[in-house]
Amino acid sequence: MTTIYEAAGGIEVFVRLAEATHQRCLADPLLSHPFSHADNQPDHTDRLAAYWAEALGGPPTYTTTMGGSESHVQRLHAGEGEYAVEAGPRFVQCVLDSFDEAGVPADPRVRQAIAAYVTWAATGPFQAWPDAADDVPQGLPMPRWDWDGPA
Repeated sequence: MTTIYEAAGGIEVFVRLAEATHQRCLADPLLSHPFSHADNQPDHTDRLAAYWAEALGGPPTYTTTMGGSESHVQRLHAGEGEYAVEAGPRFVQCVLDSFDEAGVPADPRVRQAIAAYVTWAATGPFQAWPDAADDVPQGLPMPRWDWDGPA
């Protein structure tokens, strides 16, 4: 069976999706602040693309060559409290609004799978640690998502 990553068109599509999403977030009054931090990694969009790609059935580039771990990612997003509750749906909308620009295939099954994953991530794991980064445990597994949801 083809993975979501393969059906979407591979890493090139996820890089374009991450770049388009990043630009939309910068333009959003609520989301612009965290996306404009000077300490933001200069390769943020490449890292985001690799993270999404890996979670959706692509190669383990994020975890093997970018030194990424799920615990690290969750710590970066922890301690946001109520901001995360409001920002999550706005971030999801930025992703969805970027589909055409990024060249995500028009296939409703592909778009629905990516949308479901991003919605789940932005409103679940990325809101799981509202108080502090120190609350995030070590060794969290990288999330995997397939056509039926969490794998």
